[in-house]
Amino acid sequence: MESLKYLPRYTASDYQLWEGEWELIDGRAVSMSPSPVRKHQQLGTVFLHHIYEELTKNKDNCGNCEVVFELDWIVNENTVLRPDISVICDEANDFITKAPVLIIEIISPSTALKDKHIKYEIYQAQGVKYYIIADASAKTCQVYSLVDGIYQTYSSLSFDIHHSCALHLDLPAIVAAIK
Repeated sequence: MESLKYLPRYTASDYQLWEGEWELIDGRAVSMSPSPVRKHQQLGTVFLHHIYEELTKNKDNCGNCEVVFELDWIVNENTVLRPDISVICDEANDFITKAPVLIIEIISPSTALKDKHIKYEIYQAQGVKYYIIADASAKTCQVYSLVDGIYQTYSSLSFDIHHSCALHLDLPAIVAAIK
């Protein structure tokens, strides 16, 4: 679009100075939605709990892997995203600096387009091994696994985080826990 050239473009350095809830996508500021509704928060809590328990149970094999909630990921100088839930390994920063192994986005009507298309494409291009798009209202999950740089629908409930660390997530039970 020719008119887009008039919109300001920002960097990750600019982003770090902003107040409020934002993401930065290709240099463009994207306002975050109001706080998530209760079902969204319930599903996020259940996912966090299950992943935390799996990582704790497998701590000898999973090493420095952890689950984080809404932690900024500085993808590059022009893009900063805030996934709902990420599994990261060997990160020592106050933000994510390399592709998480697993990202879960819990969609809402205001974020569905961004999560299903824009973030999907960014996560795929950046090498996020697993991407789960969860819908708390419909109680469904779309699961993707990166195969040769392209997301493929994934039907297993086991996620290989690295050579000796695997998470088992009973996705039907997780989404069924939402009231």
